[in-house]
Amino acid sequence: MAHGYEVAEPRTGVEPRPPLPFRHAQQLERELLDSTVQRGAGCDWSVWRTHQALIAPSLAATAAGFRDAAHEMSRCGWPVYIRDTGGDITPQSPGVVNVSSAFLVERTTDISIRATYERFCAPLLAFFASLGFDAYLSSVQGAFCDGAFNVVIDGKKIAGTAQRWRLTRLQDGGAGVAVLAHAAILADADIVAGVEATNRFYALCGTDRRVDPAQHISTAALSGRELAAAPLAARLAHFLDRERGG
Repeated sequence: MAHGYEVAEPRTGVEPRPPLPFRHAQQLERELLDSTVQRGAGCDWSVWRTHQALIAPSLAATAAGFRDAAHEMSRCGWPVYIRDTGGDITPQSPGVVNVSSAFLVERTTDISIRATYERFCAPLLAFFASLGFDAYLSSVQGAFCDGAFNVVIDGKKIAGTAQRWRLTRLQDGGAGVAVLAHAAILADADIVAGVEATNRFYALCGTDRRVDPAQHISTAALSGRELAAAPLAARLAHFLDRERGG
């Protein structure tokens, strides 16, 4: 299989239009994971967009001031939702193209977060290469939801990633891990507005953490309207459909 990832009985979901309410998108991800667990094999993908919001991991909701900060941000047009995967605060909007995947890996002593991130990101890096971009995985200091597995172009973050695991059984009865992985790709999002909302939320929560808009790049900034959100989502869905064929 190309790019070092395998697909058995895959299913790729073409981007829904109009953008989904986040709760619907979250249900879509949960169904991807449940379906993969039930089959005990395979890899499912879905490409989607959602409305303007700030998305937080469940751990963030335990912070002092979170509820009051979320209420204030919602009043300002940036509702705050809790996601199933990890990471940190992430701004969403129709200008962000999201891709979710659920797949299984064997539960061995060699299993690692790095390995599952690399498996998930391999086709994404291949997709960016097909567009003519040299993308790689790296941390970017000052980026929102920073981590070692950002998708980066020219030192700037173009996509963030997150994942969660669920212990399960493989089709052959062996011990396995079901992985739900997610990437948020900056297509034609208003990066400054998203970062300002993120920083305001941090301030309302009483933390001194701040995000720098200059540490991000979008596909539209790199290639114009040709790679704005809607056409990028369509090309990504088509790419994943083609890649699943081997």
